[in-house]
Amino acid sequence: MSALDDALFDTMAERLYVAVISDILDGMGFRNQVLEPGIMPAQPDARQVLVGRAATVLVGPQYEVVEHPYTSQIAAIDALMPGDVVVSGVGGMTNIAVWGELFSNAARSRGARGFLTDGCHRDTRMILDLGFPVFSRGPRPVDISGRGTVISFGRPIEVAGVSVRPGDVVFAEVDGIVIVPQDVAEETVSRAFEKVAKEDGAREDLRAGSLLSEVWSKYRVL
Repeated sequence: MSALDDALFDTMAERLYVAVISDILDGMGFRNQVLEPGIMPAQPDARQVLVGRAATVLVGPQYEVVEHPYTSQIAAIDALMPGDVVVSGVGGMTNIAVWGELFSNAARSRGARGFLTDGCHRDTRMILDLGFPVFSRGPRPVDISGRGTVISFGRPIEVAGVSVRPGDVVFAEVDGIVIVPQDVAEETVSRAFEKVAKEDGAREDLRAGSLLSEVWSKYRVL
């Protein structure tokens, strides 16, 4: 996994597409790697792409106000490494915000590339000003304190129907979000670049007037 660093993540964000990665994973037998629909970028920019390694956080409900409500959340953020994407599974809770602007500043200072959750975020305007990518089910101003708590971090979780393990590769954009298992990440990325190169050729031939059937026979990509 050493080859999967910030430079490669930047190249992936520039050249790859979530559909291509999903197709490659399908062909490798990993057919349940795309999150359920409804998780979208907070930034109203359809061209935003978030790529990085999953740093997992599990959030569960809480039914009392405690003296130190953010202890585990703080520990999870302080443990972040460059290239990480914070991935927070909330088990269907959308009544609270599990992320905000100060967490975004703290994560960014640790070298994290963004945040992903199947729950909600808050402080949207400040997050947009910061330019920190956040993908969620939408904004919700309600604080997590006394309503939810970080149960664990750095452990396998489930997010929007997909199992996510620490170190898995996250690729998120407006079309959806795919999780690439760490053990096959380098092979998946290599194959995805190869397929994109074929698609580039197919696109040029189609624009030059070739029939779709001819392009399919030549490149075997659609």
